[in-house]
Amino acid sequence: MKRSLKGSLPLQKTQSELALALRHIENPSIIAMGDSSVFGVGDHGDDIPSVGYGWTGRIAHDLKAKRFINVAKNGARARDLPKNQLPAALAYKPHITLICIGTNDALRRDFSPTEIRDCLVKTCRPLADLGSLVLFLGLPDPTRTAPGPLVLRQILSDRVIIINEILEEIAKDGLAICVPTWNSKIAHQRHMWHVDRMHPSALGHQLIADTVRHHLSLPRRSAKKLPTEVNTSRKFEMKWLITNGTKWFAKRSFDLLPALVWLMTVESIRKGRAAKRGLLD
Repeated sequence: MKRSLKGSLPLQKTQSELALALRHIENPSIIAMGDSSVFGVGDHGDDIPSVGYGWTGRIAHDLKAKRFINVAKNGARARDLPKNQLPAALAYKPHITLICIGTNDALRRDFSPTEIRDCLVKTCRPLADLGSLVLFLGLPDPTRTAPGPLVLRQILSDRVIIINEILEEIAKDGLAICVPTWNSKIAHQRHMWHVDRMHPSALGHQLIADTVRHHLSLPRRSAKKLPTEVNTSRKFEMKWLITNGTKWFAKRSFDLLPALVWLMTVESIRKGRAAKRGLLD
């Protein structure tokens, strides 16, 4: 019999069986991996404006986790998980591993479904072998959530569909559990989103936490949920958006902006060729 996590069942258990076992673990250890949506951007906190608990921290609170660590990083891509975040997760030996990744991959010119899948498998397999429940959070529909021109959102939507399919495939292979958000309330309601419309609001983060917990059929063990009310003015939101948005744009402009222009140009050419073929036919 393989070694198991302290307080968990033997490692031969499937991800579904591990989810069932979690109902009997009152103070689980949890690790969060991924990008800025996992880091907590869009939530509210005391130290950094508009960065707080995030949906993973809220899950840890609601489950009364004994230990919780967040190793997510702003701008992270799938390739960063096995290289930069997995070592900490393996050393931590968590009962639950929460992962959301892919948005930054979808926004890049070198978008590679093959690389994304390989990196996610490299991340999930050793964690599953440790006996950790690995949970993917699916990505919502960018045509409903992302800012920018519709043509760009449609391109991103096609890529997000591919990423979600990869997450589902890995889950079917028994290496993880995937929680879809494509048609969830967070993809349809504006107040579920931060002022930048790229990250969930405090209310959105809590909705995701509740969605994940309900998907796993885990009871809320905390007496109360963390607060979601944000007492900020429109002036503060616009100031945050201008200052932080400018920093983000300056940092990403050499990579992201040309990639977005390239994506829209390629899509325009594709549609033009398709229309031309239609006329010739």
